[in-house]
Amino acid sequence: MKKNRSEIYLIIFIIAVIAITALLYQQTQKNSYGIFPEKLGDMNLVLYRDGDVAMNEVKGLHGNNPGVIIEKAYIANYRGASSSKAKFWVSESKTSKEAESLLESMNRGVGKTGMFSNSTSMNIEGITVYFVSGKPELGLYHYFYAKDKKVIWIQVDNPDETYRLNFVKESIKRI
Repeated sequence: MKKNRSEIYLIIFIIAVIAITALLYQQTQKNSYGIFPEKLGDMNLVLYRDGDVAMNEVKGLHGNNPGVIIEKAYIANYRGASSSKAKFWVSESKTSKEAESLLESMNRGVGKTGMFSNSTSMNIEGITVYFVSGKPELGLYHYFYAKDKKVIWIQVDNPDETYRLNFVKESIKRI
């Protein structure tokens, strides 16, 4: 009887060690999509880039302007079951003040390029979000804003304004 009780305790101990190890492993694993969730609204993440590839692309969008200093960059594409798509370009500055300065610079220049309309500002989740429309070859609906140290530009390909605003709202909450 004593031997059976010892074996039961040993089995319980082994199961507890395995469970705790599995839990700790799961909690320490980095999200392979960086700052982006696998799913936003009804769309799934289909492309994620960071590092040098993202940095070069995001800096290129700023015309490789040496005055644009960013620490990190991220890019993501989402697709839904319908024809909805979204693209994210994110730059991360050293401070939130630098991110706000970059946002204001972008907002001042965006309507002057001929590629986008002048911006319209709105408040979503307590954040000033700018909206511009682009030429069809660029995508028609674009939103950009600063949150913490990040400047986030989102292109949402869906003509339904309510759909787009809900998507941007969820993005603000989750990214």
